[in-house]
Amino acid sequence: MTHKVFAMSGSLRTGSFNTKLLNLCIPLLKAKGVEVDHFDFRAANVPIYDPDTSDTNPAPQVLDAKERIRRADGLLLVSPEYNNSIPGALKNFIDYVSRPPKEHPFGGKLVAHLGATPGGFGTLYSQATIRQVFHALNAWSLPGHFVVSNAATAFDATGQLADEKRRAELERFIGKFTDALKMMRPQA
Repeated sequence: MTHKVFAMSGSLRTGSFNTKLLNLCIPLLKAKGVEVDHFDFRAANVPIYDPDTSDTNPAPQVLDAKERIRRADGLLLVSPEYNNSIPGALKNFIDYVSRPPKEHPFGGKLVAHLGATPGGFGTLYSQATIRQVFHALNAWSLPGHFVVSNAATAFDATGQLADEKRRAELERFIGKFTDALKMMRPQA
């Protein structure tokens, strides 16, 4: 049995630094023998969650995401930070997928959070908020964090992290995530 990770960028922006970072994580996960289910958040175009209609008539892309998350052993979430918090579109996605509460797919999943931002402080506030949300959903957040500050200059022309030390740190972070997945969900 291969471990499977649902991976997504929480950014909707064209040319997103977070999508670039996600694109660096995917081959690292695959190199560790992990099957990656890349969810294209932008293409999914998830509507706004409305309890009056969404609970009885959920959007097909939300039903698809729920099923894909259910089949995954863990989640890799790469997210920007807006106003020191989680982006509204990403929060809406998590809220929508978590409804109805007794049927949400996040319980018991291991979640790794990463983020990139043009600012100098990274995405630490956003990651703290994401941890709080996933804690409420009975998911496990991987301890530690990986952030890319000053993202406009952190990536080279090919989309790689320009700093070799940062590339090595990312590889270690992904290794820590895959090791934790194996401990939480040993292969049969």
